Amino acid sequence: MVKNKLFWKIFTSFAALFSLSLACLGYLVSTVIKGYYSNPPLGNDGSDGKRIIFSILLIFAITMAAGFVIVKIHTSPLVAITHIAQNFAQGNFTRKAERASSDEMGDLAKAINTIGIELQSRTQTILDDKNKLDAIMAHMSDAIITIDMEERITLINNAAKTMFGIQKVVLDKDYLWEKVRNEKLCTLAREIIKTQATRTSEIEIASPEKKLLQIHLSPIQIDKNTYGILMVFHDITELRKLENTRKEFVANVSHELRTPLASIKGYVETLLGNNALRYEDTQEFLAIIMKHTRRLDNLIKDILELSRLDSHDLKIELHALDIHPCIKNIFSQYQEHCAGKNQTFELDMPHHIPAVETNEYLLRQLLTNLLDNAIKYTPKNGKIGLKVEPINKSVRFEVSDTGIGIPQEHIPRIFERFYRVDPARSREMGGTGLGLSIVKHIVGLHHGQIKVESKVGSGSRFLITLPQQQTKQPV
Repeated sequence: MVKNKLFWKIFTSFAALFSLSLACLGYLVSTVIKGYYSNPPLGNDGSDGKRIIFSILLIFAITMAAGFVIVKIHTSPLVAITHIAQNFAQGNFTRKAERASSDEMGDLAKAINTIGIELQSRTQTILDDKNKLDAIMAHMSDAIITIDMEERITLINNAAKTMFGIQKVVLDKDYLWEKVRNEKLCTLAREIIKTQATRTSEIEIASPEKKLLQIHLSPIQIDKNTYGILMVFHDITELRKLENTRKEFVANVSHELRTPLASIKGYVETLLGNNALRYEDTQEFLAIIMKHTRRLDNLIKDILELSRLDSHDLKIELHALDIHPCIKNIFSQYQEHCAGKNQTFELDMPHHIPAVETNEYLLRQLLTNLLDNAIKYTPKNGKIGLKVEPINKSVRFEVSDTGIGIPQEHIPRIFERFYRVDPARSREMGGTGLGLSIVKHIVGLHHGQIKVESKVGSGSRFLITLPQQQTKQPV
């Protein structure tokens, strides 16, 4: 109390005002009494009493007015500071309290200004953190949803909205089961709310697109109190497809290798265990062994080629290539193959054809795989065609035949690895089942297109369109 400057300032002001009022009142009373004794009234008309009452009221009014002014002067800084504190509460930190004195009011103004600066700094930090969190959430590829203990959605990012086809969410109001129609997910969320344990599981959604999701659920805890559940979703649809493809590939490779190896082993054991074989039989067995050896060699080459094309680290240089000499060379080579089966091979290519941004090795692989299939599945006296023509800013290659054709239900799958329309016939002709997969990969590396037209008994047409120039990827 002794050091309270504001108190003593107000107390001193009131004491001075009170003393002044008493002095005025005393002076008034003494004046009236002196006048009374000096000139005694002849009659009592009450005027002196009225004068005294009026004077007292006047002094009281003056005292009140002066007191009001004094209090207002001393409390106006406090009112200003109150308004500034209210502005701080509303997030407005621009106005500062004026420190007009060195007493407690000045200290209060200084403290309010310090609080304002600290609040502004912390508010900006919170806002920056929120903006960073919003940016991270908005650009995350994984879907994230958080819910409270009542299963109301408290946070959801754009990836989750897209994944589950959610248009609009009112946070802290909409329930998880209202926006995500998946019974297993809702059951898992309720289980985590009850058990307070972390869990990883898988769910399948059918809408808006069929996907397989891996979900990680964990409680959100602060100071050992659980406030909700965090759910992180990973789309593992493609990963699972790749795993299944890998398993199928291993199984198919094992099967494709086992068949010729079993034949080779059987004939070699026959040759080793029977010295009385005729020369003709020995030659026949050796020819069969050679056939299966070539089949193994072709299979391994195709597997290695497909693996090379699949590699993400593969750096293939594509450059502008005059494809005219390359096509002529392929035509000359396959004319001899067709002549051996009494097949006709026709080439339709203009004299002037634009250069294509490609790689000669890849172009040869693409066309030779298609032509090999055309020759294999076209009977004697059939017709094979290769047509090259420029279309807009691309070049189209058309490989046609008059062979056995492909049933329509098989066309969507013919580019799958080891897929065969007629497995027995394909193996008999020495096919590996990887040729069309290689073709598709090469077309994909060129950002081109491939189309198949076929009719059973009438032949097939493979139409490949490659752009003359590749789109330059931004660095």
